[in-house]
Amino acid sequence: MARSTYSKLESGSTGLPYEKLISISRLLDIPVYEIIHENEELFFKSLVDRFSLMLLLAEHIIVEAMYRMVPYEDLQAKHLELLLPKGFSTREAYEATPLGGRVYEFGPKEAFERMMQHLGMQILFEEKMIKDDYWLKRWKAYKDKSNPEFEIDDREYFRMHIIMLSMSNREERLVQIAERDLPEGADEWDVLNYVVEKTGA
Repeated sequence: MARSTYSKLESGSTGLPYEKLISISRLLDIPVYEIIHENEELFFKSLVDRFSLMLLLAEHIIVEAMYRMVPYEDLQAKHLELLLPKGFSTREAYEATPLGGRVYEFGPKEAFERMMQHLGMQILFEEKMIKDDYWLKRWKAYKDKSNPEFEIDDREYFRMHIIMLSMSNREERLVQIAERDLPEGADEWDVLNYVVEKTGA
């Protein structure tokens, strides 16, 4: 994340999309709830933001408990037909994700359906209490039944190294570097040495 973006988030002049919040939570392996609290106070003040946050937390809990991928050996021709042009049709490419697959058996579509049908959250949309575009798009797809028959996770995954450095002037500096930007076969020590050399830490 660029330093200017981080500053805008800290000052409140820009918002953090909910899907990014979930990604950060997974990357850091801490609950979303901990990210959005500071000194025991919730960052979100408005009722509209709190409703959106409630949806986010409900989805996060369902995701953690229920997301499942179709095992590679259970893929059907219709799955492979969509995976082939994306480069995910081999077992190695298909399973190279945090969840070990690319086709959801239970994914975002089913999680949202469960939130609406079993948790009664549709009332938030019916009463126009949700204003966030992310959730409104999900609601529209749910109501229109325009979700695809099955969903594919086509995101690019890579390992990110986040390193806190102590600089010579006693300041601390946070550095992020993607593993894909390093020479092939580099280990954690190679990453650390590379970063220290480049920053003068």
